[in-house]
Amino acid sequence: MAYKAGDTVIVTFEDANRVGVILDSFLVNKKTMYDILLENRSAITMINTSSNNKTYINRQLTKLLCDTEQIVTTIPYKDLVENDALPIVRA
Repeated sequence: MAYKAGDTVIVTFEDANRVGVILDSFLVNKKTMYDILLENRSAITMINTSSNNKTYINRQLTKLLCDTEQIVTTIPYKDLVENDALPIVRA
């Protein structure tokens, strides 16, 4: 499943799970990569859904919790887009 900008996802890293929102998606070597803004307002760039990595979008938890709206991000994504206030996370 490909995620689009504004989707809420669960990011797993360092054996912890964080809620975030997709800022952007792009292709690198035929793989979809994502830039994500986490709820603690830190950003992660160039991550994907492969659980072989230390940091990844946890598809199972995202489907279970976010897609069913049991967890909703507190990041005001639509307001950030309207006010052109999204952080730039790629160089």
